[in-house]
Amino acid sequence: MAAVVSRVVLAICAALAVVGGAALVVMVIVYFGADQYVSELQIGGWGTLAGVCGFGVYVGGAFRAHLLARIGLGFGLAGAGYLASTIVASLVSLMADRGGPRGTLEDGTIGFIWVLAGAFCAWRAATGRWPVEQIAV
Repeated sequence: MAAVVSRVVLAICAALAVVGGAALVVMVIVYFGADQYVSELQIGGWGTLAGVCGFGVYVGGAFRAHLLARIGLGFGLAGAGYLASTIVASLVSLMADRGGPRGTLEDGTIGFIWVLAGAFCAWRAATGRWPVEQIAV
């Protein structure tokens, strides 16, 4: 039962990450393509946070360990994943001018990263290979 609940939570978080990240990517395309800022698409940032939660759930279910160790590992690696995506996005955004263009490019880069991460988690939730089968000891 726990595996089914984990799989459903992972699928929901992955779907939110894909939708939210795609909204941020569309925001960048509209900003640089049509020279228009669409602030309504900033709501996609919540989707990236759902992606972080999904990544934590994925990591927690991917290892064979005591429950508390899996929870701690999930939290730790989810935080590290968010930090890494923020650093990559900050480096990519240095190509744009300061102010609005740089901030928008940074948001779009984070969105793109979490679209990929969300798609990966969705694929893993859809296939029968996650979470790791626990061996009774």
